[in-house]
Amino acid sequence: MGSAAAAAVGTAAVGRTAVSAVDPDEARRLLEQELQHQRYDAARPTWWDRASKAFLDWLGSLRADGLDSPAFGHTLLVVAVVVLVAVAVVVVLARGLPHRRARTSGSPGGGVFEDGDTRTSADLVRSAEAAAARGDWTTAVLDGFRALARGLGERDLVPDVPGSTARAIAARAARSFPDLDDALDGAARVFDDVRYLGRTADRDTGTVVLDTARTVARTRPVRPDAPVVPA
Repeated sequence: MGSAAAAAVGTAAVGRTAVSAVDPDEARRLLEQELQHQRYDAARPTWWDRASKAFLDWLGSLRADGLDSPAFGHTLLVVAVVVLVAVAVVVVLARGLPHRRARTSGSPGGGVFEDGDTRTSADLVRSAEAAAARGDWTTAVLDGFRALARGLGERDLVPDVPGSTARAIAARAARSFPDLDDALDGAARVFDDVRYLGRTADRDTGTVVLDTARTVARTRPVRPDAPVVPA
């Protein structure tokens, strides 16, 4: 055998010896180190790749025809219904039911009159007094304050605007009846408490509203724009 052939045989023997000298654990460690190199990062699947593959596998599992399968259409319908119900629930919870808002709000904002209530102040006074006579203090409070508000509108002191709140009416009326400011505000608070906060009306609260309505009806208003007469 020539020197070149002997050298080749020796080199092969050395290579076999070197390869066989690396045990499996060492080989795995070397492979893991190699895969840590940055050039392999692009080849690794991202979370989006894994999620997309899982979704497509799920679509394929519906039937062999995948997206065109009846099962897929049924699934989409169910998902759409669930989403719509969830949105409706979120909207209701976010906005709140009107009745619940009225009972929990610290500043009730509902109007004094019901829609279509065109009774005159005299009609409302009779209704409130009849309710008080039979012990229906809730009606006495509500119609008593409505009589007060309607009377102010009939006297052109406070505009009878639909949707006006009790507190707003009381505040405007106080401009014409400054000495009754506290009484007007107290009657408005009683009205709101009974109508919107669900509190029980009794003789005391009913008397507060009815007395205020009677006092306002017989008191001469002070015009805010009237000139001051010197003493």
